[in-house]
Amino acid sequence: MSYTLEQIEEILEAPDEDDAPGEASPVVSAGELGEWLGIAPNRIHALGRDGILPRVDGTRYPLRAAVLAYCEHARSLARGKQVDAELAAEKLRLAKANAEKAETANAKARAELIPAAEVEREWAAVLRGVRAAMLAVPSRVAQTAGHLTPHDIAAIDREVRDALEETAHD
Repeated sequence: MSYTLEQIEEILEAPDEDDAPGEASPVVSAGELGEWLGIAPNRIHALGRDGILPRVDGTRYPLRAAVLAYCEHARSLARGKQVDAELAAEKLRLAKANAEKAETANAKARAELIPAAEVEREWAAVLRGVRAAMLAVPSRVAQTAGHLTPHDIAAIDREVRDALEETAHD
């Protein structure tokens, strides 16, 4: 059965059965309702069984009420998808975090990453060596430059220590 646009508008604008007795919308088969809604008759039957679409005599459907019920059902599914979108975003965030965790574990296994404590220990050893070498500068200068007075050596020593102290505070 085919309907014109005017007939469709007339049916959907007709008052509900509860509003005006005697002006009920047509009762259609699952196939006809499926054509209206763009879904298969089997899906119409399933929606009727699930109580989503109102039925008359078990296999027939009041057109207006069924269309309105299907629209409400579609809206409720859309609202659910908004919640599902938030859930999907959280799942995506979790998946990215897990991927990053796995990448880090793989990099550690390939020895591409070094624990921070180990790096800190190595740098501390290097810097202790630099400090010791710098503190030895005044005595080495005193050995190689015999013309310097003890006062000159003390001044060099003081400058080296001040430089180390300043670097330590920066």
